[in-house]
Amino acid sequence: MTKTVFDTIRMLDPASGFDDIGTMIVEDGVIAAIDTPQKIGAIPSDAKIITSERGVLTPGIVDMRVQSRNPGDAHKESLTSLGLAAAAGGITSMICLPNTNPVLDNPDNLSAFVRPAAHDDVPRPHLYAYGAATQALDNTAMAELGLMAEAGAVGFTNGILPIADSLIMRRIMDYAAMLDKPIIQHAEDISLSADGEMHEGENSTRLGLRGIPPEAEEIMIARDLSLVRLTGVRYHVAHISTKRGVDLIRAAKKEGLAVTCDTAPPYYMLNDVACMEYDTRFRLSPPLRSEEDRQAILAGIEDGTIDVIASDHAPQDRDAKLLPFGVAAVGSSALETLLPMVMALYHQGRISLMRCIEMMSTTPALLMDIPGGTLAPGSSADVILIDPNRSWQVRGAEFKSLSHATPFEGQPVEGKVLSTWINGVMIFGADPA
Repeated sequence: MTKTVFDTIRMLDPASGFDDIGTMIVEDGVIAAIDTPQKIGAIPSDAKIITSERGVLTPGIVDMRVQSRNPGDAHKESLTSLGLAAAAGGITSMICLPNTNPVLDNPDNLSAFVRPAAHDDVPRPHLYAYGAATQALDNTAMAELGLMAEAGAVGFTNGILPIADSLIMRRIMDYAAMLDKPIIQHAEDISLSADGEMHEGENSTRLGLRGIPPEAEEIMIARDLSLVRLTGVRYHVAHISTKRGVDLIRAAKKEGLAVTCDTAPPYYMLNDVACMEYDTRFRLSPPLRSEEDRQAILAGIEDGTIDVIASDHAPQDRDAKLLPFGVAAVGSSALETLLPMVMALYHQGRISLMRCIEMMSTTPALLMDIPGGTLAPGSSADVILIDPNRSWQVRGAEFKSLSHATPFEGQPVEGKVLSTWINGVMIFGADPA
């Protein structure tokens, strides 16, 4: 029996509210005990001891919005580089979108995706997937939801596209409600946003770029909330980016609807002014919005309207970004910057360190009904040791991801992953002292 003891380290567990100097005993990859050093009892003499003066031990990050690029676009991100980047970012579980080639729209494709290394004993971040809500993501016919749920789909989505047809969405919601699976929506009315290049406003006019109005997000959320009232489905809005979107979710929660949402760091760290130099690192979907929208996202994080912060990892190769702004590929590499960008909210005094971990780990695990997000005895030892105060500078060239494009290039940040553990085995490590 292998034994590891994390001894006399500050430990945060949002699931239980534990925040203290603690000792945690791990046996054969499972958390056997956690408590204060005074109450934990005798430490096994044959255990490996891990200590850290500045480190904080927390559940591993559960990233609920990742584009894997596999199969189909391995030149943008291989499964190996995806795992390495996730581990470096403290991510122990990833839920990937179904926009692969072939699309994850049937149980065979989905099963093949979530078990790519069934005979590989090398520890790596856990891989989960959403099933495609419509066949081939083409928004014309519902996919095989029930069979995909049996194959392991944690929810259903059209990925980077909306489920646009209202009747099809109603049918999908009805089936998902029966299966007790969430619908994850990329909220965008494509008739309003078609051919858009950036947020519609004064800056898009100045730059001569086609605008994407915030109403494109608002209208889709408003329609979906009407269908949620009709069907009772669990509904989740991905990467929310607008004030009106946040207002609608806030009101829906007060109404008692089973509605949740996430955002990503660019939408509270940046606004559309970043696009003024036509730098394609800032070409994202949804687009960077106005300062008013950015402030509304921050307010939604602070008051709990926004439940989760996800990476929204959408890796692109260099050539896809070395194009004029309006035709460059949207997206960026984000696994390795998620933790420090969420830590920024803690350092700004907006939310507590406990809430940071809750939004990245505990809540997404609960919403998607997957293991993780806790230090409770009996749980797999999927944990990370972080230094919330360690300073460093974002350099895309140093990423383990194959994609080096990041909107945070050169930004000084605080918060660093010291080590990442899967089932009690360290898969990424730095000096824990």
